[in-house]
Amino acid sequence: MLDFFRKLLSPSKNNELSLENINIKNTKDLEKLMRGLGPERASEIMRKRALEGNLTCQLFFANGASFIPEADLTDSMRRDFEVFTKMAAENGDAGSQFNLALSFVKKVDSSKSYFSGDNIENLKQAKHWHKEAASQGFKPSIKSLESLKSVFDNV
Repeated sequence: MLDFFRKLLSPSKNNELSLENINIKNTKDLEKLMRGLGPERASEIMRKRALEGNLTCQLFFANGASFIPEADLTDSMRRDFEVFTKMAAENGDAGSQFNLALSFVKKVDSSKSYFSGDNIENLKQAKHWHKEAASQGFKPSIKSLESLKSVFDNV
């Protein structure tokens, strides 16, 4: 009975506990979490959920880096982009599959007249992720596969 009254008398703690257990399904849930717990605590919960497989949280971290100028990105932000984009891509998000493919294409050194083993592996990964996104009808990946066909046919 004492616990019951404690809960009644401390609504902010109850609110925190319920927010920490919120089922995050969309950006409204993310906003609710941020407003209720503040950015630091909300970010901790969202990171935990992203690592547990929550696609909405994965997309939040994966896409967050795209709003920050390249020069301002920290190594940690870049790692988050890579980790959470890959996780979201593996969860079937076509946009993340496309972004992951682009990140592999960007790693290719096109300054030489031949492709090294690393370049070939990056192109294979790019082709794979573009195919995954294209299989869901994602037009940018369909166009990329068409425009890079001569390159992808050789890997």
